[in-house]
Amino acid sequence: AIEKVAQQYPDYVAYDFMGKSTTYKKFVEQINLCARALKAIGIREGDKITICMPNCPQTVTMFYAVNLVGGIANMVHPLSSEKEIEFYLRESGSICAITLDQFYNKFEAIRQNVENLNNVIIASIKDELSKPIKVGYMLTEGRKVKKIPDDAPVIRWKDFLRLSCHCFYNYKVERKGSDPAVILYS
Repeated sequence: AIEKVAQQYPDYVAYDFMGKSTTYKKFVEQINLCARALKAIGIREGDKITICMPNCPQTVTMFYAVNLVGGIANMVHPLSSEKEIEFYLRESGSICAITLDQFYNKFEAIRQNVENLNNVIIASIKDELSKPIKVGYMLTEGRKVKKIPDDAPVIRWKDFLRLSCHCFYNYKVERKGSDPAVILYS
C-alpha cells in the first residue's frame, strides 16, 4: 500500500518527525534499503526481529522492512525492564534486535542470557532530527545518553544500512493475508 501511494504521490509527506519531513518516495527508498540490509545480515522468511524503540523513523522503517523480507516484527516497549526484554527476546525466538543508543545498556546486560540473538542494531534519535532541533537535543537530552564503547558487539544504524550494498538477490517476499506480521505484548 505504501509503495502504491509512493508511486502516485512521491512528493507527498509520509511523516514528519520533530520538524523533519520525509516524502513517500524517500520513505519507500529507506524501507527497501533497510530490507536489503536485513537480507545481507542473514534474515530469512519467518525470522523474528525485536524492535525495541519509541515512535521514530527508524522504528517505522524497520517494521515495514522486516515484513518486506518475510520476517516477523516483535514489538517491545523500550521502557520495559531488562528481565521483560529478555523474556520477550526468548519467547519470540528473535535472532536480531534494534534499539536506541539510550537503551543499549539493557541489551548488553541480558545479551549473554539470550542464545539466539545474533545481531543488535543501535539507532539514535539525533540522526533523524532537523538541524535546529538536533542542536537543542544534543544540548539537553543527547548529553545524557551514555557513550557506547567503540568495540561493543553492535551494528550502528548507518553502518547497518550500508550493508544493503551486499544484497545482490531478491529480498522481497510475497506475503499472504494469513501470514504473521507482528508480535505484540500487552
